[in-house]
Amino acid sequence: MVRTKSYSAFAAIPLAATMLAGLPSPSVAASEAAPATTQAPPAIRVITAERKELVEILSVNGTIVARDEAAAGTDLNGMIVTALNADIGDVVRKGDVLATLDRSMLDTQLAQMRATRAQGEASVAQMEAQIADAKVGVKQADEAFARAEALKKKAVATQAELDNADNAAASARAKLDSAVKAMAATQAQLAVTDAQIKGIEVQIDKTEVRAPADGLVLARAATMGGVVSPTSGPLFRLAIDGEFELEASIAETALPRLAVGMKSEVSLPGIDHRIAGTIRRIAPEVDMKSRLGLIRIALPKDAPARAGSFARGEIELVRREGLSVPVSAVLYHGETPLLQVVHDGRVATTPVKLGARAAGSVEIVSGVKEGEEVVARAGTFVADGDLVTPVRADTTGAIAK
Repeated sequence: MVRTKSYSAFAAIPLAATMLAGLPSPSVAASEAAPATTQAPPAIRVITAERKELVEILSVNGTIVARDEAAAGTDLNGMIVTALNADIGDVVRKGDVLATLDRSMLDTQLAQMRATRAQGEASVAQMEAQIADAKVGVKQADEAFARAEALKKKAVATQAELDNADNAAASARAKLDSAVKAMAATQAQLAVTDAQIKGIEVQIDKTEVRAPADGLVLARAATMGGVVSPTSGPLFRLAIDGEFELEASIAETALPRLAVGMKSEVSLPGIDHRIAGTIRRIAPEVDMKSRLGLIRIALPKDAPARAGSFARGEIELVRREGLSVPVSAVLYHGETPLLQVVHDGRVATTPVKLGARAAGSVEIVSGVKEGEEVVARAGTFVADGDLVTPVRADTTGAIAK
């Protein structure tokens, strides 16, 4: 125990001597030798809110269809196609004969009906003669009755003679009435025959399948020697005036932003340039299963479009100048959009109102002023109130888009 105490006392001598000499202790000297370090705020890339032209585009996909279609066919049954005058891809005019059907049977029926009408006309002539003869008989009978009545008054003729004259006059009038009714029946039969002739002529006219409108032949179902039937569908399908459109399906949420007349650019397969178009029609009904609505984008007449082909359209929803920032700068708290604005090196989270979106940028309607700096990729590294070191595009060598 004595040795231990003497060792401790001995060990304390140098330290005490050092303190008496006014020199710092080794631990104090080491702490004073290390320089004091302060951690710098993290470097965060910022972007300036600036005004520029915003063009918001809605991309759609769909199929090229005829603006309006027309069908050319016939309701005749059992007729044979004897001639074809149009093929797929032909441009036809209204009234052009596209196909001809065999009309020989109808021609025979027409000849029979015309012969029946000739017989009716002869019967009418005969009835007219009978009516004329009956009128003469009525006149003679009336005159005989008048004479008998005069003689009866003079007591020259008997009552029997007067009755006979009266009966003869009644018989003559009955014959005239019969002849008139027979004439009416014959004329009615003539009218029926005329109607039948008209019906056959209409059927004969239908043996020439004509184009119902100017247009482009899209499909042909008729074949030479084929037998047509009303249930077999149209023989030809036409695109009226050769006009085509892009029919596209649009989500129901985007439909309210569309309007008839909006401009669009359509890309067609195999065409290296876009075709200008406009929205012509917006369907008033949305499919209950797919929740999609149809729109039609009209194309120019000279557009190299083909029915049934795939096409892509870009509709210009908005074109205006506005204050904008990159979409990556926006973060959300629930449904509220926010921007992390940097003021004097400190982050301030600010609610904003958004507008149009275009090419990776979004319009800021309110909440941020032009020239203010915001965190380029919001919410990734910093939070509201953090101190940061702003890094701008001009200092990093980045090229602003």
